[in-house]
Amino acid sequence: MNDETQIIGEIEKICGTKFRILNMPMHAKPENYYTFDNERSILTLGFDFAILNLDDHKLKLVGEQIRKLKKIQKFVAKFPKDAGFPRWFGDLKNIKTLIIKHSGLTVLPEVLKDFKNLERINLEDNELEVLPEWFKKFSNLSHLNVADNNIARVPNWLLSLPLLKALDFDSKRPVLALDDENITVIKQLLVKKVEITSWEVDLFVKYNVPRTQVEAVMDIKRVNPRNSVKVDGMNTPDEPYVYAFDRYIHVRVCDGTIRQLGLIVCSLAELPESIARIYNLNYLSLRDNKLKSLPNTIGNLKELKEIDLSNNLFSKLPDSFVNLTGIRKLNLDNNQFTEIPVELWNLKELTALNLTNNPLTNEEAIIAQKVPDLIREHLRKKATIKVFISHAVLDFTPYRVGDIVKYLEKQKEISQVFFCEENLAGNIDQWMLDAVQKCQLVLFIATKKSVYNSPDCDNELQLANKFSIPVIPIKGMDIDWSDLATKQLSRELGTEFDNKDFDAFCANLYKYIENFKHEINVMDKEDRKTGIVDVYERFRLMLDDRLKEIHKKIDDLTTKTSQSITDLEAKIEDIKKRTQIPSPNF
Repeated sequence: MNDETQIIGEIEKICGTKFRILNMPMHAKPENYYTFDNERSILTLGFDFAILNLDDHKLKLVGEQIRKLKKIQKFVAKFPKDAGFPRWFGDLKNIKTLIIKHSGLTVLPEVLKDFKNLERINLEDNELEVLPEWFKKFSNLSHLNVADNNIARVPNWLLSLPLLKALDFDSKRPVLALDDENITVIKQLLVKKVEITSWEVDLFVKYNVPRTQVEAVMDIKRVNPRNSVKVDGMNTPDEPYVYAFDRYIHVRVCDGTIRQLGLIVCSLAELPESIARIYNLNYLSLRDNKLKSLPNTIGNLKELKEIDLSNNLFSKLPDSFVNLTGIRKLNLDNNQFTEIPVELWNLKELTALNLTNNPLTNEEAIIAQKVPDLIREHLRKKATIKVFISHAVLDFTPYRVGDIVKYLEKQKEISQVFFCEENLAGNIDQWMLDAVQKCQLVLFIATKKSVYNSPDCDNELQLANKFSIPVIPIKGMDIDWSDLATKQLSRELGTEFDNKDFDAFCANLYKYIENFKHEINVMDKEDRKTGIVDVYERFRLMLDDRLKEIHKKIDDLTTKTSQSITDLEAKIEDIKKRTQIPSPNF
């Protein structure tokens, strides 16, 4: 009996290291090891040439020893990047299993064509972009693993391999094309009962998830390719999230759409804007990452009911967060918020808010402990609004519209001011439509020109009425309040332009807007649907109440003043009587 383990001893001397003996037939790690049968014939031989770092002479000597192995069936190797294959590699053409991993291969050697007995090929974690067509000559091939390469195409010649059972295209670098040609080949392979390992295939073919949602997950994976992807199904769309593993992109699917997404301990420093494509998402966990911000597109995920942003670096939320009105649970624990995010004001379904372990101010910390309705009311009054200034173009300079814009945009509760001079060169009608819809308040500078001879102002006021946006008139110097009746505007909600003390006018205008915003919920679109007349009436009644209060105080003061005068007159008469000098007697 020929003891081939002695050959291993010679190889160990050449390599200057011991080789492990393993009795694990499916072992695929490229390390220095071997297996043998009862006759002590070598069946498996593994090399980590990257560690061994053999020169050409020693590689040649190793090859001379390998040629002596008569029954070797499995060869496992890791080569240094760009090192190429040793010349003796072709002598292994009778092996049944070939594993070459982590070797930076961009192409495969032509000599591999002669390995006609191959049943298993594992080329995981290389740089291959295509599989050579001569692979179709491997008629005995049953398992092919090309995971973690750069292969985008699934070649149709795979269909000609009669014994193919398993195909692994999973990749840390999501490059698999999801076009019709690729998907057709994949589906035909599945019909042939070929088991395909690829989370993209699972999502797109097995679970029928839309291509755009699969591509969104691919974008997330590209942020940190080290994260694996786990896909599983759900029985109902509202079932509780079941935690999987750290460092996994955990995708849960129901009825052909992604419903839950867990990105826990994934070392993410950013989130791609394309997450908005997963439009049916109702659960999102970004716990334990390195995130400082969210993309503004997050506001498109309007079916979200629960979000976990704990243990990150957030100090603010995007403006669009205000659109996530269906959120019931929000975990912001252990972040960098110094105040309750004002974007939460519109989250009407919110019942559980966790803001612990944030550097909140004392005042904000107290408010954070209150019931959600009180928190929302507090935030609504703090929330910024967008304002549209409607005016005739000829009035821009005399009414200092540009200066009004600059002043208002510096104020705390106004985020943006729109005015038509921003886009005189473009499609002004479309710009008006887009701009007015974005606003919560319209300021109308009322002059003879804007009231009686400005189609643009007419259009802007009509849009404000259409979208139930309150209008505050600013009466100009060449017009009376009665003239504004033609536009269904009145002085109850208005103020007057003052160019003599412009700074005071701007300050009073902002204070007026601020009071209006605090008293009337201009932010809530549902409230607007009740009609702009109702909003005006509420504000008018509020002004009437305050006016009555002022009149009462004046009346009280008048009464007190009259009484004081009467008392004073009586005292004077009394003094006169007591100090009256008697007339002399003659």
